[in-house]
Amino acid sequence: MGLTATYNLVHDPDCQDQGIVELRRIHEEIDKAAIEAYGWHDLLDDSGKTPPANPTRETFPLGHGFHETDQGTRYTVGLLARTEIIDRLRELNHQAYADEVHLGQHKGVTEKKAREKHPDLPPPSPEAIRKRKDQLAARGGSDFGEGAEGALF
Repeated sequence: MGLTATYNLVHDPDCQDQGIVELRRIHEEIDKAAIEAYGWHDLLDDSGKTPPANPTRETFPLGHGFHETDQGTRYTVGLLARTEIIDRLRELNHQAYADEVHLGQHKGVTEKKAREKHPDLPPPSPEAIRKRKDQLAARGGSDFGEGAEGALF
């Protein structure tokens, strides 16, 4: 049996084959391990008592089960948790971009240009600010202008 046929069974609520049920359980463990790796312990607490690390975020139990998606019925996390996870990943992506721009890692993109294009771009993280200071110190304290990307002249 190929992967497509196997996963069609994973997503079929009527399939209770022992191997397929075990595959669903393994996917739940993978999802939980990924959530834990991000430090989003609140999403792992079905009681809802663990507050999110970021108080601006909401917390929802993962709610693994059969859910309707744009691709049809799927064995996955619930819609609210799925939406929250995507929102948190988007925030991390925006922070990573802000840090990369601050560190001059996007050729020709200054912080000013980045903020004009993305007005909601977060400020660089304390870690990125520290790294930038270290970069400048390594150059003898001179900054060759925003967006110089480490130019020597």
